[in-house]
Amino acid sequence: MIKYTSDPKLVKAAADRFSDLQAERHLMNATVSGSFSTSRLYHFVMGHPDEELGVALNHNLSLLRTYKTLLAQTAYFHIPQAIAASSEDYPERHCNGCTVRLQASRAETTQLYLIIEIKDQRSDMPHTLNLFLNEATCARVTLPKARNGIIQTIIDVQSDVARLLTNPKTEIYLR
Repeated sequence: MIKYTSDPKLVKAAADRFSDLQAERHLMNATVSGSFSTSRLYHFVMGHPDEELGVALNHNLSLLRTYKTLLAQTAYFHIPQAIAASSEDYPERHCNGCTVRLQASRAETTQLYLIIEIKDQRSDMPHTLNLFLNEATCARVTLPKARNGIIQTIIDVQSDVARLLTNPKTEIYLR
């Protein structure tokens, strides 16, 4: 008799992938009220506002996984988890061609400047910042237009966005 033992990590990865595929199939065939088509999700990823879909992402794990998959395939920049934690209060995060950083406001102690520097002058500058800590935790920021390769906006010190940006395990997607 042949004994076979499977690697638990591979089993979990396969189960997650099958779950994602099932969610994608469900989204593609969705016609029931409250469901979202893949094209609607794709438009949201591409920057078209959809408040109902944005709310649903916070409550539907399968939808969130599909959203992240589409985002990963279309993002202009991806900053993976940091290898080590920084000793700084507001560490910088880098990837090829992009830097994301927070800077404390001198005027308002409850505000932070979110500054995104794009190295090359692109015609297709990012319009959203997407943050993922784990499967169920994400945040999205609509960005203002870039000026000379720099995108700057203000966020609250106590916000989920600030908390996620200071966590080295957060993945960042700019789209």
